[in-house]
Amino acid sequence: MLEITSRRRGWRVRAPAKVNLTLRVLGVRPDGHHALESVVAGVSLLDTLTAEPDDRLTLACEGHAVPEGEGNLVLAAARTLQETCGVRAGARLHLEKRIPPGRGFGGGSSDAAAALVALDRLWGCGLEREALVRLGVGLGSDVPLFFGTPVGVMRGRGEVIEPVETRCGWRLALAWPPEPLSTAEVYAAWDRLPARERPRPAATDILSALHGPARAAKPFLVNDLEQAADNVKGGRLDLRACLQEAGAEAVGMTGSGSAYFALADDEAQARHWAHAAHAAGAETYVAVLLGDGNEQQENTP
Repeated sequence: MLEITSRRRGWRVRAPAKVNLTLRVLGVRPDGHHALESVVAGVSLLDTLTAEPDDRLTLACEGHAVPEGEGNLVLAAARTLQETCGVRAGARLHLEKRIPPGRGFGGGSSDAAAALVALDRLWGCGLEREALVRLGVGLGSDVPLFFGTPVGVMRGRGEVIEPVETRCGWRLALAWPPEPLSTAEVYAAWDRLPARERPRPAATDILSALHGPARAAKPFLVNDLEQAADNVKGGRLDLRACLQEAGAEAVGMTGSGSAYFALADDEAQARHWAHAAHAAGAETYVAVLLGDGNEQQENTP
């Protein structure tokens, strides 16, 4: 999913957001992590990371507010690569943050993957993709998926990725409330939910709908964390209801929330639904799935 280009003095990486088209929580593993199965897609909402040579390792951010110190996954990725490869050089890192944190888009993980790729080139480490993926696993469960194809099936705690070949032409109206959600709090709320009795679709059932109209995906957009996220956020902005009242049929929540998406067959449809969510108080973005040949058409409503 990552797109890396050389610059006069370094490297630039475009780091995409992801949406979980489906997300099933299969239980808790012996190591305490939750076992997941999810169909994940990269979308054209992008952060941009640049890396240039420097004596010290520094990070500057603009856009959405994120930590610029050691709490940032970009710096954590840089430190990990330094230690793994015995690098003593530094780097001047600049992050243009367009992916909102705490909404289920995986922006921090995408940025960490971007840092590993950019600094591997900048410092001449020469690591293979598989080695970078292994480093990514130690940084966060979502990091490995950003080294893969635009659409994939994610399993385990996020470290097992199966690529899916598709050129799905859907557009997405992305909408998120002002308040972020804590992933840890949402998973803790899921642990407190009673066992479900009603059968639900498997995460991979949506694969049969990827080449059809957007509405065909409606029965498969299952996210086991949605009820837990609702319990954590309380009675705040109901984006599912907002998008459905505007006419969207295929609506889902990504990750542990708090962002929702509505699948559309064309940009005008997606733009209409994004306007409705924006009018209700959400921040919005109209995006395309990566890999469908239209990545340059992403835009805000």
